[in-house]
Amino acid sequence: MLELRLRKSHGTAFQDFLGDFLGRIYPGDFVAVRAQGSLGDGGMDGYLNSTDTLYQCYGARNGAVADVKTVCRKMVEDFHTARLTTPRMRRWMFTHNLLDMPRQMVDTIDEIRVIAAEHGIQTGFFNIDMFRNLLPRLSEDDLEDLIGIRVFNDADRERLPQTVSDIFSGIVAAMDQRLPDRTEIGEVPLDKLDYNSIPTRWRNNFTLFYSYSPIVTNILSAYPEEAATETVPAFLRSEYKKLKAQDNDAGSILKHLHESLAGYVNESDGRYEASMAILATMFESCIIFEDKKDIQTQELVDDPA
Repeated sequence: MLELRLRKSHGTAFQDFLGDFLGRIYPGDFVAVRAQGSLGDGGMDGYLNSTDTLYQCYGARNGAVADVKTVCRKMVEDFHTARLTTPRMRRWMFTHNLLDMPRQMVDTIDEIRVIAAEHGIQTGFFNIDMFRNLLPRLSEDDLEDLIGIRVFNDADRERLPQTVSDIFSGIVAAMDQRLPDRTEIGEVPLDKLDYNSIPTRWRNNFTLFYSYSPIVTNILSAYPEEAATETVPAFLRSEYKKLKAQDNDAGSILKHLHESLAGYVNESDGRYEASMAILATMFESCIIFEDKKDIQTQELVDDPA
């Protein structure tokens, strides 16, 4: 997921990602820098005050260099700009999203290293390996915000069936028995995520947690309450429609549904994972959100012309 995020972040998006990433690891120490009109940024995209480390960003499109000569020339220019405008700098890190480094860039950083040493400055690359080494220092919430996924360890997997069952128990106990409208449940188009404008972090979570859908469906079908297979989908469909009618966006709807499901379990470290697995299953079965046919039908109603 980190590799995917780096590949998809280029230009200022990569600079923003670095600022958010290091800002969470070094709160109050790392400073994200943005160019100010014609004044520029002085060769500085980020600065870590405790070590006087300056970060210069290069976010290549799709994680690949298109014009290596231009990049190498800019590396040298950026270093000299940073050295002249930031006398206190002790480390200069060329920060990039490349997964494979061209030889010319390796040679260029060696040339810069010789010049930098004369001024008492260390230089190097801040690459995917350095991002990866810092991941354990992020909280679960930070990982979800930055990478779009939470850590899902063995203990979480082992408790998943019981926690899913507990959530279903809570729904059945709290809801009046009623049948869902089966005409509302349709096939899932491959681009359903796009049709419903599902935010990136939820797309990533659905991709991971849908692999646990067989656990969810098996527990639901084997649930001792005969009507559970109808009650649980009806509850989620009803909640989804209510939230949508209130003009909530997709992210807000999913956040509310997730918190609602997790609330049916009083004590369990696996509430997050179980709730996400249920949502992923219900999303793919069109219990929540729409398929292409539903959306096109609604558009005709809204605009008959």
